[in-house]
Amino acid sequence: MDQRTFIVGVTKLQQTPRKLSWAIAIFSVDLTTLNKRYFSLMNIKTAITLVAAAACSLVTVAHAEESKLVSFGLITDIHVCDKPDQAPVATLNATARYFTGGVAKIGAFAQAMNKSKVAFVAELGDYTDNPVNSKLSYEQKRAAAIGFVDAAEAQLAQFTGPRYHVFGNHDTDQMSKADYQAHITNTGIPAGATYFSFNQGGVHFVLLDGGFKADGNAYSGVLGTPGSGYKWDDANIPAAEVNWLKSDLASNQLPVIVLGHQYLNPAEQVDAQFDPAHSVKNAAEIRQILEKSGKVLAVFAGHYHDGDFQQINGISYIGLQSSAAYGNDVSYHNQYATVDVRADGKKYQVVVAGNGLQKNYVVNAVLQ
Repeated sequence: MDQRTFIVGVTKLQQTPRKLSWAIAIFSVDLTTLNKRYFSLMNIKTAITLVAAAACSLVTVAHAEESKLVSFGLITDIHVCDKPDQAPVATLNATARYFTGGVAKIGAFAQAMNKSKVAFVAELGDYTDNPVNSKLSYEQKRAAAIGFVDAAEAQLAQFTGPRYHVFGNHDTDQMSKADYQAHITNTGIPAGATYFSFNQGGVHFVLLDGGFKADGNAYSGVLGTPGSGYKWDDANIPAAEVNWLKSDLASNQLPVIVLGHQYLNPAEQVDAQFDPAHSVKNAAEIRQILEKSGKVLAVFAGHYHDGDFQQINGISYIGLQSSAAYGNDVSYHNQYATVDVRADGKKYQVVVAGNGLQKNYVVNAVLQ
């Protein structure tokens, strides 16, 4: 069991006759370093519950003068397929993939999001994976992969609101993007759009597609097509998408949340285990566009199963942990997040509440 929990710390900055101002910080507490005599009086689960309850009460105070704009659910890297788990027991790192719980985890996520009454859900790529039998013909592999997509989408469809998908590198291992899109739903989005945006609750959401080779061809698992033979570490935002992003941000006046599969930030600066190949190759260019807009609160990504957090020039980059990591338990090892966006004038707060071993984050931003 991972004995670290991320706690929200609240510090009073100043008090005026009209309102109280707060600063929110993220820090971690290693429960193994706390007074062992004290913890001998209670089990570790009780201790974590008490700590979490204290943190939640602090957040409630901090939110007193803020209004919630929108809540939404995110899950990533589920890797639904017929492969066996890569480890026989649960682990504390995200190296091994636990495939056998994937379908049930999606259903549990959908039902939890219904209960939370979020405005929409999105999965951030690698929804599915390859079939276990590598000796199948291409047509057999394609049929199997499409079956995995159908099984996954049937579970996500239990969510009663809008749902959206980001392309992951594994989603087109055995098919084209058009093949994949024929079996999923992006609510209200024109057919064929692999990157798009929409507004929800006073927030503008941008979903990017990094599944393009350096030559600009879209990833494709269809043999003999220009996008075939792609490598996971050759991820790019092509010129047409870059131009679309600039135009989309320029025409929007709302605060922005960006969703993608590959990273847009150099996480190797904060995580020694991070391989820069998990980022799109023109990430610096994309970050410059986001920063110049002055509207972006946060960027969410998947792909790197351990996840992490980094802030660059006022934008928070949040890598979510893989749902397929740590174990196949449908609850304890089902990493997903419920995200709230709150506002107080031009001050915004993004609250990420994790399920399973997904870390929690609270980040602030001030837009001009």
